[in-house]
Amino acid sequence: MTDSDEAIIRSRVWVLLAIDACDRNGLLPISKLRFHRLIFLSNCLAELFQANPPLKRVIKYKRGPFYPDIQWQMDRLTAMGLIKVQNIKILDDGLGPWMKADYGLCPSGIGTVGQIKNTPLGNATAKYIDELVFAFARLDERRLDEIALNELNYVASGVAHGALITFEGVRSNLAIMKTDEFERMAPEFLTSRLREKAQLYLSYIQVAAA
Repeated sequence: MTDSDEAIIRSRVWVLLAIDACDRNGLLPISKLRFHRLIFLSNCLAELFQANPPLKRVIKYKRGPFYPDIQWQMDRLTAMGLIKVQNIKILDDGLGPWMKADYGLCPSGIGTVGQIKNTPLGNATAKYIDELVFAFARLDERRLDEIALNELNYVASGVAHGALITFEGVRSNLAIMKTDEFERMAPEFLTSRLREKAQLYLSYIQVAAA
């Protein structure tokens, strides 16, 4: 297997497990815009769970965080009959042409997710994605589309469209620095409690979004 093949598999696993977790947390159908923002938040907090997402760079697009490679895999998974797309609309939203769409999970996708979770990669990824989506789904539903825009790494990258946000530097992730700060403030409650730290961080940026 080439490095390119491995990257494709890891990206598809990431997408399928995220959509599956959204399904189990009442977030489906999920818009393309919200899904990319959720994937961005999963990138921000991956290091907290010692997870290794396949894509560690994101473009600061004019509509928010956007992963061209992830969108490509979503379209491919739709063509393969594993995820479904609905409510497609082509419009100009003031920022230029844009395709709105909502995504869900097909019955064949549900079966594939079950098989994926029985692999070492799928099992490890699912544990992390489940915690992240669980925390995200418990935030104020009215704020879900705004939260990623107030994430510390996103804000620190400036206002320029097309800016590249990278999570390749271990010491430069502001989300992890903030969760470490939370733990120093309340070690008796947060030491080794990854779910609570993820929830606290997302709640923290939700307040900023408000």
